[in-house]
Amino acid sequence: MIKLTLKHKILSLFVALIITFSFLPATPVHAATNTTSVETFAATLKKTDSSQLVGVFVKNVMAVKVVQQSSAAYVSSSAGTVTQFGMASQAGSIGLLAHNYLSGGSFSKLGSGTEIILVFGDGSTKKYQVTSIKKYQALSPTDPYSNFVNLDSPDTTLSSSDVFNETYGSGALVLQTCISKNGNSSWGRLFIIATSAG
Repeated sequence: MIKLTLKHKILSLFVALIITFSFLPATPVHAATNTTSVETFAATLKKTDSSQLVGVFVKNVMAVKVVQQSSAAYVSSSAGTVTQFGMASQAGSIGLLAHNYLSGGSFSKLGSGTEIILVFGDGSTKKYQVTSIKKYQALSPTDPYSNFVNLDSPDTTLSSSDVFNETYGSGALVLQTCISKNGNSSWGRLFIIATSAG
């Protein structure tokens, strides 16, 4: 039996997510524009314990439910949801994944300083503020071991492990989706990174 190190497990999961995002359709179905209050939205969510993340709210942008991964590569294919990325917690972050043709389409509407509110099962909330936006081109979008080019520094090529560590290793809230370009729905990756605002 082969024992895998944590680094290899994280890389394997990241690769599985890349594969999952690569083979899905590119028909956009974005999260509905949010015109409700965070209190009204929180009241609609299923009540669980205070540690369970159940919703994400951004005023005038999105109000979506959070679902948990049923397997390491699972990303919800339902509109109005994001998927909590299990491996992100092992890196000390909260990771939320969504397809760019579903709720992930709203991620590109978030800019530096945008307030993101997480809603927990008991109705409590925690505010985050966007501090960084990272974009990468996948050099081989359907290859699970693709290298990436940092679009802010095109001379820099990174491995999938480097991208994971650069984004999820921050201990922050990270929203991830694919970037669609030139007819390729998996052309690149978008990461919205936010830190606690209080």
